[in-house]
Amino acid sequence: MSAQVPGRSLRAAARSALFGRWPRLGLAVRASLAAVLAWQIALRLPFAPAEQYPYYAPLGAVVGSYTTVRSSLDNSARAVAGIVLGGVLALAADTVLGSGSLVLAVVVFTATLLAGWRPLGEQRAWVLTAALFVLVIGAPDPVVYVVAYAGLTTLGGAVAVAVNALLPELPLLQSDSALQQLGQVLADQLDDLAEGLRRDDPPDAEEWSRRLRSVEPVRAAARATGAEVEDSLRGNLRARLHREDLRRRQERLLLLGNLAVRVEELTSLLVEVQNATERGVALEEPVLRQQVAAALTATAAVVREHRDGGSPAERTAALREEVQRLSAVVAGAEYTNERDRQTAGAVVTAVRRCLGVLEVDRAEAEADPEAVAPTPWTLAGPATSGPPPPRRGRRRLPRPLRRSG
Repeated sequence: MSAQVPGRSLRAAARSALFGRWPRLGLAVRASLAAVLAWQIALRLPFAPAEQYPYYAPLGAVVGSYTTVRSSLDNSARAVAGIVLGGVLALAADTVLGSGSLVLAVVVFTATLLAGWRPLGEQRAWVLTAALFVLVIGAPDPVVYVVAYAGLTTLGGAVAVAVNALLPELPLLQSDSALQQLGQVLADQLDDLAEGLRRDDPPDAEEWSRRLRSVEPVRAAARATGAEVEDSLRGNLRARLHREDLRRRQERLLLLGNLAVRVEELTSLLVEVQNATERGVALEEPVLRQQVAAALTATAAVVREHRDGGSPAERTAALREEVQRLSAVVAGAEYTNERDRQTAGAVVTAVRRCLGVLEVDRAEAEADPEAVAPTPWTLAGPATSGPPPPRRGRRRLPRPLRRSG
């Protein structure tokens, strides 16, 4: 018996990897199972509406088949609410106006308006669909038809919710993939910035543009995946088995998401002040540029450790040393004007903010003289209290400063 346990574990792991890599496959399996179960239950109900319209049960199962238990429950309830609303509208119009083109026009007009009711969400189309079906298909006995339509759809939706609760999905592989992609984009962006700074001749604006990575779409995708994982925990019996893994993934998502903001700010700053234009570059001394590049390379190394879920303590310590050297170089450098001195200070602050985000221990980050710890509300989950982060639209680079002297 014990010899069979490893084989079962391997099969379970293979199934988890298969459905994790192709989540649509798991959704298709659950939808098919829910539809078959709902159909079989409807055929065995001793009610005339069920005997006459049993196909609405599997329809409700399909409508209620979503990736998470919560989404299945929400969408099933909204679909049934839309069907009931459309059915009641059609019954009322048929009673008052009778049959004919006038009642059809009134029902379509009113149902279209009711479909805009926000609580119906994505299931708003069922208001108009149900109203038309009652007028056309259920004309011989509209009351029985509405009862069958709404009741059997509710049955199918309940079966879909039950199947999702028994066979829940936990999109861990999708979350890992999104986090790895975000970490890779951030690390590559930092390496590209460092490579541009190491050049003897600073890149022009066009070359800098080729080095820029699209960070925001990747960050948005990672946040969407994180929200999907969070949503999948509600009513999920498997969640307690992966509580520690989920906590670590949430921490990585928050860390890389905060870092993405800092990297975008640092990128905008360097591209603005370090491209070959008539006003010159701000980081003129080679030793200053090389040290900034070394700090960026060290930051990219720490990011890759977080991307892979490793232990970045050693590389974080190396980054802290590079930031210390950068602070010393900036303090001892000679500048041709005050603008260059302020720009160098802004670069140091931007790198320190990256270090502050990458410090895993927040107390350590606040105590580290070389790190700028992130604001408290960026470190908590969605339910955190405190002021919200600023809204982000399209960022505009500041106007170039005139070179004095």
